[in-house]
Amino acid sequence: MNGPAPIGPPEVLAALGASFRLHEHPDVTSPVEVCAALGVPLERTVKTLAFVTPEDHLLLAAVPGHARLRYGALARAVGIRRGDLSPAGTERLTRAGMQPGGVCPVSADRAATVVFDETVGSLGLVHCGSGRPGSSIEIEAAELMAAVPTAATARIAGLSADEPA
Repeated sequence: MNGPAPIGPPEVLAALGASFRLHEHPDVTSPVEVCAALGVPLERTVKTLAFVTPEDHLLLAAVPGHARLRYGALARAVGIRRGDLSPAGTERLTRAGMQPGGVCPVSADRAATVVFDETVGSLGLVHCGSGRPGSSIEIEAAELMAAVPTAATARIAGLSADEPA
């Protein structure tokens, strides 16, 4: 890849004037590992899953750390078929200023579609990905959402293991 690397989520948030703290920790990739590294409960995290559409459009889904993504609900929220959701690979994340294990709903890819679960805004102070697996962002959930003004909000998370996807 030629040219400068895209900026990461902390730089995007700083450029927007958002108030946040960056926490360094060992490289971890799962929400449970992040919680252990930071000493925070899973309920105070926002995990972001990254997908691409067949047209290589980036789709970011942000849900509470203790919830699971309802893939069908996400697809309906953005008006695509469930089968058109493919996990975003390393190369695609790199173009958005992120690495696997550090995905954030705020990215350098201004064309990305972002969907927040409807419960995220009420979580208060949360930790989320920073763009890389060795650090996390601590931010008010409402401010995180405000940093992506084009984001949609929908019921895309399930908390119960028996809730249909």
